[in-house]
Amino acid sequence: MQKEGSSILLSASDLVGHLHCRRLTALDIEVANGKLEKPAYWDPFQEILQERGRRHAEGNIEHLKASGLAVAVIEGVGVHKETLARTREAMEAGAEVIA
Repeated sequence: MQKEGSSILLSASDLVGHLHCRRLTALDIEVANGKLEKPAYWDPFQEILQERGRRHAEGNIEHLKASGLAVAVIEGVGVHKETLARTREAMEAGAEVIA
């Protein structure tokens, strides 16, 4: 979740987080508005899970491509003008899957 001007931009992860915990969304909004500091912590297990998630996602994308689907991969993490523009371009081009 990021604030740009008076707008708050959401990522897919923000939407999933909201489905699981509305309090998380409320806290994220406070961080985006500068009312709270984002908590800083390090968890080695989280790093392992992130790596496994990355590998799973890459494998899934390769599977979709091998199935013959038109897959547009948008690199990057977070919501930024560049990634939003590339996503819009992929949608307008008719990509069947956008990752």
